[in-house]
Amino acid sequence: YASYLTVNISSPNTPGLRNMQAREQLGELLSRVMAARAAAPAQPPVFLKIAPDLVEAELEDIAAEVAEKKIDGVIVSNTTLARSGLRSGGVANETGGLSGKPLFERSTAVLARMRKLLGPQMAIVGVGGVDSAEAALEKIRAGADLVQLYTGMIYAGPALPGRVVAGMARFVERERLKSIAELRDTGCASWSERL
Repeated sequence: YASYLTVNISSPNTPGLRNMQAREQLGELLSRVMAARAAAPAQPPVFLKIAPDLVEAELEDIAAEVAEKKIDGVIVSNTTLARSGLRSGGVANETGGLSGKPLFERSTAVLARMRKLLGPQMAIVGVGGVDSAEAALEKIRAGADLVQLYTGMIYAGPALPGRVVAGMARFVERERLKSIAELRDTGCASWSERL
């Protein structure tokens, strides 16, 4: 049993996997996934996890396929192949996906662009470089409904999610918001321009 299923076509560590993000291959894959879900006794929501290293035309194609195949949501994003801004030559030359703070800017810009392409009703999960309440809030401003983190726990420990949630709750109280949802999309336009 699962609360939701993720179709992850974005890992840079699996040769050829990111090719599945091309429109024709993606359309075929999503058609099969949705047909399999329809035939299953339980039908959890299906989310598509995408890479941060996509160009505008690829994002448009993905958004079109997600809408056409009635996918329930998008997870933006997996790790990046980019190494810009790294100070260590050794790390900059390593292969594989890079996560953590260096991923935050690009993944957040892609998130905002996908929000603009998919509209306000599509569920979007923001991932990439989330290591604080401030980073999580910025993902929501950019258009995320939900926020995930992974690398931050390596550096900050397993108590990080609790600190993030507590920080977000303090923000909501300080700003006198009824819900964190009021914050969603307030920075979408400016983030999408950074792409």
